[in-house]
Amino acid sequence: MADEMMNYSLDMDDIQSALSDNVYENETDNYLIFRSDDIFYGVNADDVDEILTEIAVTYVPLVPTHVSGVINLRGQIVPIVDLRVLLGRMPGEDCCAIILDIEETKIGILVDTVDQMVAINRSSILPVPPQQREQRMVSGMCTVPNQAGTTMMVLDCSQLLH
Repeated sequence: MADEMMNYSLDMDDIQSALSDNVYENETDNYLIFRSDDIFYGVNADDVDEILTEIAVTYVPLVPTHVSGVINLRGQIVPIVDLRVLLGRMPGEDCCAIILDIEETKIGILVDTVDQMVAINRSSILPVPPQQREQRMVSGMCTVPNQAGTTMMVLDCSQLLH
């Protein structure tokens, strides 16, 4: 009987070890979903530093047209990219900024609205064949869980730096 109990406790240890590895969590990533020009985009939550609803952007001359300017964020100068203009659309009027931390560099993107944070299974993200500049900014697409068929484009944040 004691040997049977010993085997049982080993099995429980194995189960607890497997549960503590969070195997399920490693299959999903959290994405912040936002809207720009009526298209849903998502960025990996690990890249999101903060969301600003009111910002004062300072114009900077001689920068690409998609760079709206810079902001002073607690003493750090952060460039602000208008996602609409970057993707070949007209700039929006009402917007908010998502501050991203990409490769230890802060950059802000202007978006129309921030929607929600969702867990997306990595296997559900489909690749997008690169053809145009807009598609280089998008590394994949998927259906947003619990959103009745809403498609989300996964924004490749590292492309903002290049």
